[in-house]
Amino acid sequence: MSTTSPPVSSAASDRWSAQRIGELVGTYRRQRNMKVSQLARQIGVTPSLVSQIERGNSRPSVATLFALAEALDVSVDVFAAREPGTSGSSTAPPEVAEQYVVHRGNRRSIAISGGVTWEMLTPGRRQDVEFLELVYEPHAESNESLYRHPGFEMMCVLAGRFDIYVGFDVFTLGEGDSIAFPSSMPHRYVNPTDGKSHAITVILHEGGDDGPTHPER
Repeated sequence: MSTTSPPVSSAASDRWSAQRIGELVGTYRRQRNMKVSQLARQIGVTPSLVSQIERGNSRPSVATLFALAEALDVSVDVFAAREPGTSGSSTAPPEVAEQYVVHRGNRRSIAISGGVTWEMLTPGRRQDVEFLELVYEPHAESNESLYRHPGFEMMCVLAGRFDIYVGFDVFTLGEGDSIAFPSSMPHRYVNPTDGKSHAITVILHEGGDDGPTHPER
């Protein structure tokens, strides 16, 4: 039997996620002795946007988040964390459960600009793969324009509909449909409907570590 605490409001969750992302971007940037202007130039945005992200006043788009992770030489997964007040339980010993199990109410998540939320489905960060559930609000999109990043991604729609732009093609996917393509190809995800859309996604990274998962405590 699992238990969860009362859910955090969507607005509070978005603010909390934006503040966490901003703090981490600022920390990693300073550790690498990068100026705001240098980071902005490297990822192709304005210094003002980087400053707003670091202050928690703006959430990056999916494309900007990938660009930030690449520029700062970290996994996108480092920006995900469990919201305050979430919990989960298992009949297995705690150390075993934390190594293998992720309860729905205890997922690490990232609230991204444009009405997109990533919910991480692995107990801890991995260098070789991202395994997550995508939650797209009505008419949400991953980015206004096509973007690319290293890796290979696979996606299966759980509910709703997605229009997936890959290169010059557009693929309409409904419940149970799936797609797989190199992430280096220009792409973007769009939920064209008036309801929420959900999908499971796996992103494989080149040269990742195949070692054991280390749960975040």
